[in-house]
Amino acid sequence: MECPHCHETIADDAQSCPACGHLFEPRTCDRHADREAKGVCAICATAVCEECNHPQSAHYLCERHANIPMRQGWAQVYSTNDDMEAELIRDNLQADGIDAQVLSQKDHFALPVDLGDLAQVRVLVPAYDWEVAEQLITGHLDHDGEINFACPNCGEPYGEGETVCASCGEALPTAAVGPSSA
Repeated sequence: MECPHCHETIADDAQSCPACGHLFEPRTCDRHADREAKGVCAICATAVCEECNHPQSAHYLCERHANIPMRQGWAQVYSTNDDMEAELIRDNLQADGIDAQVLSQKDHFALPVDLGDLAQVRVLVPAYDWEVAEQLITGHLDHDGEINFACPNCGEPYGEGETVCASCGEALPTAAVGPSSA
């Protein structure tokens, strides 16, 4: 069927639209039990009433995810000014089974200079995969806030939580403990 709120094609038996969070069955707000939910957060599926909803275009979002940029059912999980960095992150997310796309606003032909936000390269994932993707990226941040998916000694990819490269035996960069230590 087609979601009447965002017009995405979704499963006929869906209780809510995975792209925008529109509800198809009545439900109460997770924060206000006496109020009817208008939708569920497109990222975490928290039921939100009119007061709790922090909408972005056609997307329902809870307070916790209100600042996550959304685009047609896709949520921004990372941004950079470097195309190659964004592509590396996309490829690693895809290797972990998360659909990811790169949206580049860079003008690769006319302007050879970096224009800050005008040259932003975004990594997008389906909204319902945002939390898992964000956790994966955070698990690969080192203490300097840099993302490392490969051994700096031999270039062999490694998984979250690994401390020694399985290929060369070199110590891997120590992961940061959450985004605040980056």
